[in-house]
Formats: sequence, C-alpha cells, structure tokens
Amino acid sequence: MDYDSSDSQGGKATTDSGTSREPSIVDSILDGERTSVFENKQLVDSNTIVDHNRIYGRDEQLAAEARAFRDTLEGERPPDLLLYGPSGTGKTLTVKSVAEKVKERAERNEIRFDFVAVNFKTMESHTLDRAVWKLGHQTAKKAGVAWDIPQKGVSTDAKYVRLYDIVDRHFDALVFLLDEIDTLTGRAGEDEPAYSRLLYSLSRVMAEQHVDTLVSTVVITNHPKFRENLDSRTDSSYNPTGIHFSDYDANELIEILSRRRDAFREGALDDGVLELVAAYGAKNEGDARRAIDLLRDAGEIANRNGETVVTEQHVHAANDSVVKNRVLEIVGGMSLQKKLSLYAAAVVADINDGNAPSPAVYSVYRAICRSTDRDVYTQETVNSHLNKAGTYGVLNSTRTSGGFKTGVHLMFTFTEPVDAVIETLVEDDAFADISVSDVRSIARRSLLDS
Repeated sequence: MDYDSSDSQGGKATTDSGTSREPSIVDSILDGERTSVFENKQLVDSNTIVDHNRIYGRDEQLAAEARAFRDTLEGERPPDLLLYGPSGTGKTLTVKSVAEKVKERAERNEIRFDFVAVNFKTMESHTLDRAVWKLGHQTAKKAGVAWDIPQKGVSTDAKYVRLYDIVDRHFDALVFLLDEIDTLTGRAGEDEPAYSRLLYSLSRVMAEQHVDTLVSTVVITNHPKFRENLDSRTDSSYNPTGIHFSDYDANELIEILSRRRDAFREGALDDGVLELVAAYGAKNEGDARRAIDLLRDAGEIANRNGETVVTEQHVHAANDSVVKNRVLEIVGGMSLQKKLSLYAAAVVADINDGNAPSPAVYSVYRAICRSTDRDVYTQETVNSHLNKAGTYGVLNSTRTSGGFKTGVHLMFTFTEPVDAVIETLVEDDAFADISVSDVRSIARRSLLDS
C-alpha cells in the first residue's frame, strides 16, 4: 500500500511509487508559513493570571487582599475572605494575582505557602463528597504527592483525613480559593447545603487540631446572600472579611484591554477595536472576562482569514459567533416543549420592545402546537418552562398587572439577543413546518387582545 509523504520543504506530497500530488489541506496548514496578529496570546486568555500591575480599577480590592495575605508572611493565619460581585469583575483574577505574589515572598522567607483553587461550578456532581475529593486532588497536586483516594468507595470522612494529612505535612500556610461556591448545593432533600458543611469543616480545621498549618479560605461568589442559607453553627464559626466588586463601565474596560494590548503585534489592532470590544463588554453587564475573550476571538478570526490587522468587522463577527454559540449551548439540551415555549416568548418579545407578557406568549404557543399537531400544555406549565430557561440566563421574569383584561401575569424580558434565540431555535428540524411570518401575525393579534 502506498503512503503519503512530504518533502522537508513543504512541496508536493509524494507516494512510495514516486508519483506526486498536491499536499493535503492539513499538510498545507502545518507546513506553510504562519502569520499571526498575536505576539503573546496568553495575555488575552481570560484564564491567565496576570501581574497585579496589569489589573485596572481594583486597587481597593487588591490592597484589601494584600493586607489579608500579609499575615502569612508574619507567621499568622490570614483572615477568611468573601469576594462577591457580578461575573467578570476581577474577583478570581485579583486574589490569584496577589496569592502568586505572596507565594514568591514566602519562598524567599522559607515559608511553605500556597493556594488551592477549585471552581465548583465545573464539577459534574455538586455534593460535599465530590467537593472534598476535588480539594484533596488539587491539594495533592500542589504538594507534588499522589492523591490515591478513589472518587467512590471511600467515605467523605476518609477523604477529609487524607486531605488534612497532606496539608499538615507539606504546607506552613495554605489558602483554599473556593470559586462559585453557591453551586455546591448537595443532594436533593438535604436540610443544609453542601457548601455550608464544607465551610464549617474548613473553618474549624485548626481549632479541632486536625492540622498545625495556617489554613484559611477565600470564598468567591456572584451571590453574597448565599450566607443566608448557612447553618447556624457554620454562620457562628465562619466570619469572613467581605470585599465587594462592582461592574466595570465601558471606560474601565477600555483601560483593562489597553493593558493587554501587547498581546498583539505592533500595528495589529486597528483604531476603534478596543473601544468596540469594551462597548460589547459593557452591554454584558461590565464583564471583563467576556471582553478579553472577545478581543482574542476577533484576533483568531483575523488569523483564519490570513489578515494582519484586527478590525471592527472582526469584532462584530466574533461577537455574533459568541452570542450564537452561547445561545446554542443553552437551548441545545432543552426538550421540544421547552423550545416551543421559548420560541413563542421570543417572537412576542421581538415585536414588543423585548417584553413578552405571559398571556400573549401562551396564545402564540397554543397556536403553534395546534398548527403542528402537537400536545398543548397548560399556561402554568409553559410559564414553568420559561422560568427554567431563566435559570440558564436566557431571560428574566417579573410579576406585573395588565389591568382588567389580563390581571396579574408574568412579563418575560430576554437577557440574550432575541434574534439570536429565534435563529438558533429554528435551526431545529422540529421547526421546519412553522412559518415565522404566521407566528408573528398571531403574536401581534395576541398582544392586541392582552
């Protein structure tokens, strides 16, 4: 059998028989000359922990974190911290940046300090047992030792014992960074959320003499009211110092992006690109993480097109792609009935300034189901489907009064672009027989009647 091979100069591919042919598309890409708009792409990776000097608009928070961690350098236990505020406002970035700086100082002072970061939202299971296993696994990795505890078949207490043994043997001071902790809800029916029990154990680890190591926690959450669900004994034992992070505005986002401009080659960013990316970021509730990712995606599109300058057109294309992918990820796993409910609400919102009153939504939903010979569920069920869609971040719902005709009802307001939601839904084969123009006509009549 003949196998393809290529010469070292990236010329035509040859076979064992000596014949030649044009190189494959893979060979062309791998062997071809590579041009890129990037100089250091890591700087526009939102997961990269940059030096604190690159962080803008968070001097107050950086100072509070530095003061807390300084206790470690003086042989004292740092206070527990609670970092709270919206997504993408620098909570994780600032604390990791400060912790890295403290680690450098600690090494010079021969103090075995480190931090272990776990994002609980990324775990498949949000139980206490899985959380303790994950903490142990990450801690063992930091210590450079084996985590020889299986996920199943070993009690949670045994996992705690192994975790504490590693902590006590390998660290003088250790900080657990507990990100998205409010997602650690535990099993259904449990009286106390799993994060409450975890915080109780970690806050008591020194007092109960499990370790001599100076152990503290940094809790990172978008929802500061998660403390309301803490068990009374946890609330008594866990007393963190709170540090608030507010949204970034467009001007702050411009400065944040400017401090990462050297991710790109000289002259590779066109005028107005950073400002446009910042404007999109400000629309997304001042989320710096999304803005940084959008800037990187725009650069990737320029690279794929073989262009050497990132333009506003690349930013628009990147944003359209991000929005569509985000919506597709959200609605892709929904059942057909949920998709029909969401579609009805999106069409109503699209012709009603972004607002979709539940009576009009239900009229449209019912008409769609009848025209396509599908089961019609109750309005209560449709409202429930849409409220569940709200938990994915697609829309919000508020209770309002429409007067004598409709009385008190729900008003749905989309947080994702309505046109992107509609475009994503109609790509499903189940919507092939549904006429968008007919549905829009039904929606207009329903709004007049409601």
